[in-house]
Amino acid sequence: MPHIVSVISDTVIFLFAGNPPQPIGTAFIVGYPVPGRAETYVPLIVTAKHVVGDHAEILGRFSTQVGTSTAFVLYELQSLRREGDYWEHPDDGVDIAVFRSPHYGETKYVAFPRDLIATRDTLREEDIAQGDRIVFPALLVNFMGSARNFPVLRNGAIALLPDEKVPMQYNVGAKMIRTQQEVLLLDATSIPRASGAPIFLWPGPRIKGNTYILGGVKPHLLGIMHGFYPAAPRDLVDVHIVAATKMYAENSGIAIAFPSWRLDEILKRDDLKARMDKLIASDPLTVPTSAA
Repeated sequence: MPHIVSVISDTVIFLFAGNPPQPIGTAFIVGYPVPGRAETYVPLIVTAKHVVGDHAEILGRFSTQVGTSTAFVLYELQSLRREGDYWEHPDDGVDIAVFRSPHYGETKYVAFPRDLIATRDTLREEDIAQGDRIVFPALLVNFMGSARNFPVLRNGAIALLPDEKVPMQYNVGAKMIRTQQEVLLLDATSIPRASGAPIFLWPGPRIKGNTYILGGVKPHLLGIMHGFYPAAPRDLVDVHIVAATKMYAENSGIAIAFPSWRLDEILKRDDLKARMDKLIASDPLTVPTSAA
């Protein structure tokens, strides 16, 4: 049986865009279950919406079955939208994008089961709270691997589950998003191109209620990485020698993730469900899940 770290890391693919292709972010695959066909699913790719941005097309880099190479798959975003295979949250401020991927037999990946996407009820029932350990596999720009994708596994903990919305400002392509959102704040540093990475509850020792449990907790998906949370931005610096420039915002050491129940809300959209029903009725190519 594969180690849990290998399983959750194999849900991840890397996203590229441009010519020549450059890494733009991390994504992961969720399996939309096919009713009546045990352990089969339609693959859906999940990432941060700002990673997709204004790109007309992006490339997904997969590991291959042979284990000695990687393969790029082209996703034409306009075609996906036109065919009803691309979805976002109805709240424009939610930084999550979902799109369908065909299954290619030469690629190797693990789809995360939909029933392990944490809902609000999951957090309450499992008493998921501040201090609980999380992990997230993500793209490391300086070393992505050549024989296969090598996501680095970052470590951290839930720093805060605020019960009020957090003001946010970020770009999706040329569009500035100003919003207030429910988010997870993580005691972790988000690195460049980690946006879109899945945030997992570490299935090991933790406190549930007032009881210390040794493990056996499922690796619930808790969120999707948005990026780092800045400390207070510095003032404009003008030294009258060169052009005035703004200093980079300081990293507070806290990462922002959009909660998994926002993804669950996307997966429950009527248009997504209708599209899945149509695909399943036409007997799409699906593959066994193995992340449970």
